[in-house]
Amino acid sequence: MKKKKLKSTAIILLSVILLVGCGSKSAGSYYKEGLKYFNNGSYVKAEASFLKALEINGNRADYYIDYAMTLVQLGKFEEAAQYFDRVILDKDNGIVNKNNKAAYRGEGIAYFKSHDYKKAIEQFDKALAIDELRDLDRDILYYKGNSQAKAGLFKEAAQTYTAILKEKPSDAYTYYSRAYAYRMLKYYKKSLADYDKAIKLDNNNYDYYLGKYFLLAEEGDTDEAAAVLKMAANIKGTTKEDEFNLAKVHYYMGNYDDAVTEFSEALKNEFTESYFFLGNIYEQKKDYENAAYNYSMYITQGADITSAVVYNQIAFCLIRLNNYEEALSYIQSGLQYNDIVFNQPLKRNEIVVYENMGEFEKAYDLMKEYLAEYPEDEDAAAENEFIKTRLPQASASHKK
Repeated sequence: MKKKKLKSTAIILLSVILLVGCGSKSAGSYYKEGLKYFNNGSYVKAEASFLKALEINGNRADYYIDYAMTLVQLGKFEEAAQYFDRVILDKDNGIVNKNNKAAYRGEGIAYFKSHDYKKAIEQFDKALAIDELRDLDRDILYYKGNSQAKAGLFKEAAQTYTAILKEKPSDAYTYYSRAYAYRMLKYYKKSLADYDKAIKLDNNNYDYYLGKYFLLAEEGDTDEAAAVLKMAANIKGTTKEDEFNLAKVHYYMGNYDDAVTEFSEALKNEFTESYFFLGNIYEQKKDYENAAYNYSMYITQGADITSAVVYNQIAFCLIRLNNYEEALSYIQSGLQYNDIVFNQPLKRNEIVVYENMGEFEKAYDLMKEYLAEYPEDEDAAAENEFIKTRLPQASASHKK
């Protein structure tokens, strides 16, 4: 799912192109203008140009698809899905199938970015079922695999990544992605082998070393984990991004003084993820006020936050600062990500917030839902008994 320039994958729905329009500019001129803006990252301008093209000629599938892809970039996911739907036709011919495939792919991306991973998978499967435009299949499979991983379907995700590797056995990113799926499945040897393969194929990618580090740390192999970080620290980076990645390595090494300096410098180069790591450092120092500040800066300035982890961390700090209402707001925002890894701690912290706010009936109701979903949490079960003692005696249903 590497960033690619936008190019039309749709076919003209009608053979006649209407050239009437606003002033001397044609629909095609506005469309080309929109492509230029899109590829330069000027999505607001691209939206305006594509919309003008559609107003002049509403019979072009490529106009609809590329306009909808622009809406995805602007975070207008529901509206984008509606425009993709306009392209999809219930007919079986080559032109329609190509348009349908591009539209299903785009709609899947819209659902993926709005964290509705099951719907995203459905759209990607529809796209993959179409024989036309097979050159899109690998990209669609990347999105499908990542959607499955986000939905907690790690076995299925691993199978999808395996399908990609059959076609492209030298794809380091796919080995890295499958390694994560295996890691979540507790398939230690398979995960380690894939991380090693990814590193062998691209030995200058910091993320691959960090992925292997997390696996080894989780297995308790601290010596080998430290060795992997040392290897990552020895990468001869030359770019500002390399400097940012080296700061992350120093953070995981525990070299916080160096990391703070390096993250602060990285912020000058617009690596806003630095705020997240600075928040982590202050949190570990129990400086919850500075931690919460940095987490909030990451949320407001982060370009593409794909995990709910920062929402859980800022909520944790705000709870420590007795700022329960603000903590609750961040928890509820985090839950919208539908993040399989952080849903549980977010929901647990939500209960803690309501307890501290004295809303024990709400806490009790949420705890019932929580224990039904996570019955293995013995600490929560014990906490539930405490919550019951704070409920109104008159409520007979709470005594069950």
